[in-house]
Amino acid sequence: MDKQKLRRADICFSLLLMGLSAWIFTQSIKLFFNPFGRRFADVRPEDIKAGIEQWYKSPALVPAILAVLLFLCALMLMHHALKEGARLDFFTKKNLLALFHNREFYVVVVVVAALSCYIFGAMPLCRKHLNFFPKFQGFPFMVATFLYLLTMMVIFNRKKPRQMLLSLLISAAAAGAITYGFGIVAMIPLP
Repeated sequence: MDKQKLRRADICFSLLLMGLSAWIFTQSIKLFFNPFGRRFADVRPEDIKAGIEQWYKSPALVPAILAVLLFLCALMLMHHALKEGARLDFFTKKNLLALFHNREFYVVVVVVAALSCYIFGAMPLCRKHLNFFPKFQGFPFMVATFLYLLTMMVIFNRKKPRQMLLSLLISAAAAGAITYGFGIVAMIPLP
C-alpha cells in the first residue's frame, strides 16, 4: 500500500477515534453524575453535588481520562497525516458507489446487523421468556448464543443439508461449551 493511501486511512481512522472518544467521554460524564444508572429525573441535586465534591472517587474518572487521551492521540494522528499531505478528497460519489457494490462491505453490514440483533434482541428476549431453570441462569444465554451462531453459519456457509446439520451441531456444542466454561466453571455471570 502506498504512502498516500496510508495517510488517507489515517485521517479516516483518526475521525473514527475522535467520535469514539467523544462518545466515551459523554458516557463517562453521565456515569460521573449518575453512577447507579438511575433515570436522570430521579437524580437529586445532592447526589450531583456529592459527585462533584468527590470526583476523585468516581468510577467515571478512568474512562474520562482514557477518552481524553484517545482524543489527543487521534488529533496527533490526524495532524501527522495532514502534514504528510493527505486530503479528504476521496469521498466522492464514484467511490461511495464502489463501496456499496463491494462484497466485503455487505459482509460487514450483515455481521454488525446480526450481532446487534443478538445483543439487543435475542439476549433480552431469551432472558425474559426462557428463564425456566432458576439454578441454571445460563440457559437463556445458551439459547441466544446458539441461535446467533447458527444464523451466522447458515448465512456464510453453503446451503447443503450436510453443511446445515454440521452447522447445527457445531452451534449447539459451542454454545454449550461457552455457557459451561464461563458460567459454571469460571463462575462468570452471563448476560
